[in-house]
Amino acid sequence: MFHSEVFKKYFFNTSWLFFEHIVRLVVALFVGVYVARYLGPDQYGLLRYSISFVALFSALATLGLDQIVIRELVKDKTKRDLLLGTAFYLKILGALLVLVILAIGVQFTSNDSFTNLLIFIIAAGTLFQSMNVVDFYFQARVQSKFSVQVKFWSIMGISILKLYFINIGAPLLWFAFLVLLESIVLASGFS
Repeated sequence: MFHSEVFKKYFFNTSWLFFEHIVRLVVALFVGVYVARYLGPDQYGLLRYSISFVALFSALATLGLDQIVIRELVKDKTKRDLLLGTAFYLKILGALLVLVILAIGVQFTSNDSFTNLLIFIIAAGTLFQSMNVVDFYFQARVQSKFSVQVKFWSIMGISILKLYFINIGAPLLWFAFLVLLESIVLASGFS
């Protein structure tokens, strides 16, 4: 059983995914501590609040498509282009819907204009997450190695930029743009 090709394929796929999660956790811990110490409680709290506020609504952008598309890609390989194309356009529409909902939602908060700016900079990243449909294809084919490589280099690049921004004394706004940039880098890696 352990020598079969199917077992090896799934074992290596799982190993790649495990590697990516471990790297993400370790890098997020160490770089996150430096960013938190640099920004201080007020600014770091504001950045985390903005990210969390967007995360509350960004689930709408996926429209619950992720697992459904992967399942359908496994079932019928001939519909790959149709499934991925449809998921891409639906995710773009979902991201636009999130931006509209956020625009309405921030009116009911007591946020100042700078906080709202941070929220919209971070929320713009949901538009680029539509390119993640390429990851669905690799997941359906049990070839996560390619996706993990894109995510790994994105994590490393953004982390290096965070450390650079700390070194040069960058303002909080630049860190919000890094959240957006991470989505753009991932999207370009998947394209």
